[in-house]
Amino acid sequence: MKHLLLYISGACFAFTFSTIVYSLFRFLGIYPPLTENMTLSMLVISIIITILIFLSHQLPIENPILMYVLEVSCVMTVMIVAGAFFNLYPFGLYNVVTAVLVGLIAYGSVIVLIYLNNKADELKINHMILQRRSQDANNH
Repeated sequence: MKHLLLYISGACFAFTFSTIVYSLFRFLGIYPPLTENMTLSMLVISIIITILIFLSHQLPIENPILMYVLEVSCVMTVMIVAGAFFNLYPFGLYNVVTAVLVGLIAYGSVIVLIYLNNKADELKINHMILQRRSQDANNH
């Protein structure tokens, strides 16, 4: 269940982050106004990327670097193909590179979010172990 929640929270975080960055680019005059259809398209893109990353985690890949390369490839491919399919941004080299960079930054942010979540869990577990050891030492 915890893994499912990580995927869902990762997708939500990536969608929120991408929407904020898109809005920033709109404010700077780089992208057109964000419409309801574009917002839904961005949500679909976030969900597709999350599903592809989930599926990539089902592969028997032990090398973490290879896994990150596969995940980054998923992000870049979806950002380019879905961006063109949904007409999310003007299709040109500059905009494609910008969109891919936003996707990669969102991906990196999700990785950091998951790392921090895992680190917090690790600290909680270590704290509980120390408490039990302390209680056991006091009882003996």
